Formats: sequence, C-alpha cells, structure tokens
Amino acid sequence: MRHEASIQWAGLVCGLAVVGCSSATPPQPAPQPPKPVAVAPATTDSVAEAVAPAAAVEPAAAAPAAAQPMPRTPPAAVVPPSAPAAAEGSDAVAALRSRLTTATEQDARVLAIDDLAKLGQNARPALEELVACTADANPRVRWHAARAIGLVGEDAIGSLPVLLKLLEDADPIVATQAAAAVGLIREDDGRTSLPEADVQAYAAAVEPLGRAATHPDARVRRAAVRALRRLSPGPGQLAQLLSRRLLADADPSVVMPALHTLADMDGEAVPFLLEALKEPKSRYWAAVALTEIGPEAAAAVEPLAGLAAAGESEERMQALLALAAIGPQAATAAPVMLESLQSDDSAVRFAAAFALGSVRAAGADETLAAITKAADPFLAEIASWALARIHPDDKTLVDEAVRRLRGGLHGDRPKERAAAASGLSDLATQLDEPARRELAAEFAAALADNVPDVGINAGAALIRLGPSSVDALREKLSDPALRAQVLEIFAALGPAAKPAVSDLIRTLDDGDPAIRGDAAVALAAVGADAAAAVPMLSAMLADPAAVPGTRYAAAYALGRIGGPAAKPAVETLRTLSDSQDEMMATVAVWALLKIEPQDGPLVEKAIPILRRAARAEREVVRLEAAVALGDIGPAASSAIPILELISEDDPSRAVRDAAAAALKKIRTP
Repeated sequence: MRHEASIQWAGLVCGLAVVGCSSATPPQPAPQPPKPVAVAPATTDSVAEAVAPAAAVEPAAAAPAAAQPMPRTPPAAVVPPSAPAAAEGSDAVAALRSRLTTATEQDARVLAIDDLAKLGQNARPALEELVACTADANPRVRWHAARAIGLVGEDAIGSLPVLLKLLEDADPIVATQAAAAVGLIREDDGRTSLPEADVQAYAAAVEPLGRAATHPDARVRRAAVRALRRLSPGPGQLAQLLSRRLLADADPSVVMPALHTLADMDGEAVPFLLEALKEPKSRYWAAVALTEIGPEAAAAVEPLAGLAAAGESEERMQALLALAAIGPQAATAAPVMLESLQSDDSAVRFAAAFALGSVRAAGADETLAAITKAADPFLAEIASWALARIHPDDKTLVDEAVRRLRGGLHGDRPKERAAAASGLSDLATQLDEPARRELAAEFAAALADNVPDVGINAGAALIRLGPSSVDALREKLSDPALRAQVLEIFAALGPAAKPAVSDLIRTLDDGDPAIRGDAAVALAAVGADAAAAVPMLSAMLADPAAVPGTRYAAAYALGRIGGPAAKPAVETLRTLSDSQDEMMATVAVWALLKIEPQDGPLVEKAIPILRRAARAEREVVRLEAAVALGDIGPAASSAIPILELISEDDPSRAVRDAAAAALKKIRTP
C-alpha cells in the first residue's frame, strides 16, 4: 500500500481518540483505516497463498475522473486500418462471421471472436453474431464477445442494453468486460452533437454502472467506475449517484470496497471525490478515500481544509488525515491545522499535530515545542515526531523524537505501541546503521506483542528497515511462535534477506508443512542468490507424499532461482507440467520457462496454461502468469484479451503493471 507511515499513524491517531475508529455511519465514529502491511502467518494451500505479499489489503478501486468529456482515443487494442485494408476487410469479416457461426468448439468460437475484435470498427457487420454470443452458455465466450463489441466502438451504441444486462452476469469477468465495453463505446464516440436517442442511451447506462460500482468483485467495480468516468455524467447526476450508491451507505462493509476502488485509481478519482466532498452524506467517506490516494489528491486541499475547519469532529479528523497524506503540497492548510490543535476533541488534536509534521509546516515550531510538554504523553510524542519531520537534519530533534517513540513502543497503551513502531520506522532513515539495528531488535521483540496491531506494525517497520533488520529476524526464526511471521517478513524483504539463506534452508526441514512452504517462498523472494537451496527444494518437489502447498511453493522457488542453478529440477518439473492438478501444472510450466526460456515446445504448451492462470483467483498466480506471457513475447499474442482485461481492471496494482508490461512485450515485433 502507499503512504505506509501516514496510514499507520492515522490508525494510531484514530485508535487513541475518544471517538475511536469503530464502524459506524458517518459522521459517527470512523472505521479503522486500511493497514499498509499486514504481516500474518501465510498459508500454503497454493502458490498464490504461499507467495502472497504481506500487505494483502484489497486493492483500492477506481473513481470517475471528472464530469468533463474524455479525449477521443481509439480503443487501445485496435490499430485503425489503412484504406486498402478497410476495403479488403469486408471479405475478412464475412469469413470470420462464417467461422463464428459454424464453430462447434469453445476455443474455435473464442478465436473467431478475438479475430473480429482485432478489426475494431470494421467488425460492425458482425455485431449481430457478437451479440448472440453474449448469451452463450460458456462465460469465456460471453466475455470475449462483450470485449469485441466494445472494440467496435461508437457503432455498437445499439448494443448498450445487452452490455448493461451483462453487468449482472454471474461470472465477474463477463461483468467486468461488459462495463469496460460500455466505456470503450462512449470513449470512441467523438461526435460533438449527439442525437437525443443516443444521449438517452448513454444516460441510461449511469444507474446500472453505479450499481456495478458496489459489486463484490473488485474487477467489476474498477471497470464500472472507469466506464462512469468516460460517460461523464453531470455534477448533479454524479452527486446523486454518490449519495445513493457509492459513499452514503450506512454499512461500512458496503462502502469500504467502493472506497478502495476509488482510492486505487489515484489522481483519476480526485474530481469524482471532489463532488463527494460537497455532499454531507458522502464527504466523510470521500475524505477517507483521499487519505489513501495521498499526494495525487493535491487538488482537494482547499475543500479538505474547509472540512477540517468546520465539519463534524469525525469529519474534521479525517480531513486532517487526508491533508497529512497529501504531504507538503497541503502546507497551505497549516493555519487550519494549528487552529485544530485547540480543539476540545483529542482525536482532532492528534490528527492536527500529525498533519503539521506530515506537511512539514513552516511556522509551527513554537506551538509544537510547547505541545511536547503536554500532559498527554501520546500527543507529546506526535508533536516531537512532527518537529523531527519538519527538521530532518536537526539531530537533536530527531534523537528526542526517537527517544520518546521508543518509550511509547514499550508503553502500556496498545494503540500507542502500534503507532510508535510506525513512527520510528518513518524516522529510521535519519539514523546511522547501528541505531537502525538497535531499532530492528526492538521491533523484532514487538512481533510477540499480544495485541495484533502492534505485531503488524512492527513487522511493517522491519520491512521498511530492509537489510538492517535481517540479523534481528534471524534470531527470531528459532522461535516457533514467531516463525511464520518472520518468514513472511523475509519474503517481503526479498534479495535483502540473502544473509539469512542458510537459516531459511534449515527451515525447509521444519515439521510443519506450512512452515516449509513459507520457507520456500522466502527463498524464492531472495532469487538467484538462494541457489544453495536447490537440492532441498528439488526433494520437496519430488516428494509425492508432500502436501500440495509445499510442492507448489518448491516449484515456485525453483523458478525464481532459475537459470543453470535450478536445472537439476527440470525433469521433475516436466513430469509435473502434465499433472491433473491444474495448479501444479501451471506452476511447473511457469518454473520451466524461467529455467529454460528458449524451449520452443515448452513455450507452445505453456501459453494456454498461462492464459488460464491469468484468470486465477489468487493474485500471485495472475502476476506470474502475466510476467511469463510477457517473457514469451509475440508468440503469446493469443493472451492479449485477458492481459488487456487484467492490465485495466485487476484489483492488484502489481498485476495490472505486470500485464501492461507483458502487452508491450507481446506487441513489440
């Protein structure tokens, strides 16, 4: 997640406030802000779970960017044909229509649909057949058809009712592609003046897309909000949509997924959220989303400052936290922050002191220095931290802040301990290496805290410390109660964990199969420098009695080590690539490609397996499938449709980025 220190400190500020962070309807007490890092024992039911990043927070969703027209651009996958090519296109379309209507196998139908999709607007004569395919019993045919309709562009406006109906499809990928297709049609429509019937057709899409923006599946939410952005509903209609659909529900379990989707769209969501700030029912939640967006929400500084000055207590607190997350660009709001320090509400005071440090407010020194002598030790800690943030080169201020926060780390108040870990890690970059190692030892000890949030924030702090934390973690690896947590932190450290490779190899002998899988995942994160683990990993992989999760993890680790070092495992991996266990076959093929990327027959075998893997439920499977397809290059062109989908609408930023990179490689001759 972004803005680790800000969000963790925000959790601290809320948690110690009188109003707290419990679930409620705004402007009542706020929900606990999402944690940037959640270090918890990993499972090994699959490679995805075994390798899942420690910070597995549901990715934020997306919001419509503005009530302004989008620039007209052709659909990304379509290259406008030259005039001669267009002239020849009618024959091509006729042939493809015939292929589509006569095909009896699913794969043949999908390939014909995809070939039509490549023609873009020239596939208009095939719209009837494509629309018919949206009713196919197979969801794969339905989503490919929805995608193809969208790529036809504005000429497919008559198909909008069909696509809107697909938003309710039981298969989330179908619904995702339907929402994306609505957006593509509107984006392609560059007419400056629309017939009233077309105006009404687009207007009729707003409400169904609004419902889809609260869909349980994050992919559908993202696609729906992006489509809403392209439809550019007017401010009044947008405000009503926010109030009724997205940010005004009394149940945080309904609101938070939509909020995550909005926040994950970063700057694109800000104009949408600016409208939400105008509505009393949605302004609190809008401030929560803007907090998660951070610096890209700079355009919201003025309205947030207004909310911080005059809203309800909970709204003031959240607005201050949003300004803090924006950082120095929100320094113009410093007067409101200083005034908020006089509030009768402790939550507002905490948030104000935190915000002053986050924006590095000039002119706040005297007030903050006075607060460091306050009766409330926590408020004094925040003020001291703020001074150190404002003056990072002042060793006296930094040392004093570290001293106070170290005291908080060992204090009696659980929320204070959790926040102290985050605040200390935020200042650690200003310390020398011996001091960083000392802090790492204290964080490692805090992993055993009986309050989960303390251990979570201590784990996040250890990850932020990087190589400085390795020795402290090696010592804790021998503690059975902490072993899973330590292994997950090592996995998050990646190559920085190289000094612990020998310890991790010994852990491959642990009696708990879940721990063995976690150790394999940590070695995978180290990569080629974990080559010494190949013999034990190969033995794990070849053991038919081993639980599936450990074998998945072993195959994954061997693939990440890759190259000549992992060749001893090739024969076993080849055998397992034909496994009836689809997960095992997928990971085995992926690992083989990492070890022997030039094996032609293997590449041919891998492509359909990796296409399926790109649709998997688990994040790491989609991520690695996208990377592997990109490594294959142009030969993996049949994977373009699924890669396009996940590059736009996958709930994971890492997967979206990997898919976008893969598309670039595949499309490069």
